[in-house]
Amino acid sequence: MSETYEPERALHEGFSSAEVDVPSGRLFYIDEGDGPPVVLVHGSPLSSFAFRHQVAALRDRFRVLVPDLPGFGRSTCPEEGLGFPGQAAALRAWLDTVDPGEIRLLGHDWGGPVAMGCAARRPEQVRQLVLMNTTVRPGFQPPAYWRAFTARWLGDRLIVDADLFGRGLPLLLRAARSAPIRRQYRKPFRNRAMRRTVLALERQDGYRELMDEVVAALPRMKVPTMILWGHPDPYFRKGEVALLQALFEHAELRRIPGGGHFPQEDATDAVTDALVDFFG
Repeated sequence: MSETYEPERALHEGFSSAEVDVPSGRLFYIDEGDGPPVVLVHGSPLSSFAFRHQVAALRDRFRVLVPDLPGFGRSTCPEEGLGFPGQAAALRAWLDTVDPGEIRLLGHDWGGPVAMGCAARRPEQVRQLVLMNTTVRPGFQPPAYWRAFTARWLGDRLIVDADLFGRGLPLLLRAARSAPIRRQYRKPFRNRAMRRTVLALERQDGYRELMDEVVAALPRMKVPTMILWGHPDPYFRKGEVALLQALFEHAELRRIPGGGHFPQEDATDAVTDALVDFFG
């Protein structure tokens, strides 16, 4: 076992945590620290484990809440998987149960649309917003080469049956090139419901309709916003930042060279410093 891995796993497993029932099943979450609530929402195919270093840095001054989205990490989901509307509904049910009051909200990757879909139903709850390597544009389309992985027949064979995303994660996430960390992320992939959820999100099931709700709610969510962007990002096209800025005209843009698509893991200190600065 890697000497560098044991402290990281122990750090994550040592955080205070709880579980609640939501419409999609049982949702696990970290609840660490005291102070103004910060909610960190991971993307696919990660879990709350991805934010362990940020939790450790923020918990001295904030209450840090980090869910495992349904199907990911230690949260359950239906056997058929769960698309964007179900994910947002589960996150909304969780926040309503935890009831932290006003929140500082971060969404990463597909956790961005999920977090914003949740926030659109109570926009007055959001005090600050961070969008990290994500998008909420209703018209967003992934790169053409990516769509081939999710075609109706091929997607089921590659992502559900062959576990392409679990096996291929180190191609996008440098931290997962460490075998023990890769094993930590791959544990939930043993569950086919998780792989079906990954496929549902990659196919953008319910994405456009949910993002139409988000865009309609943005005028009621005029809060300090930061676009935190690791680059180069092999998934989002170069122009995505500018298109996101058009939706959030007054957003602060902070780039993280070398952060890639998963900067909370591959540029840990830069992300942590940016959040400490922004959340204040």
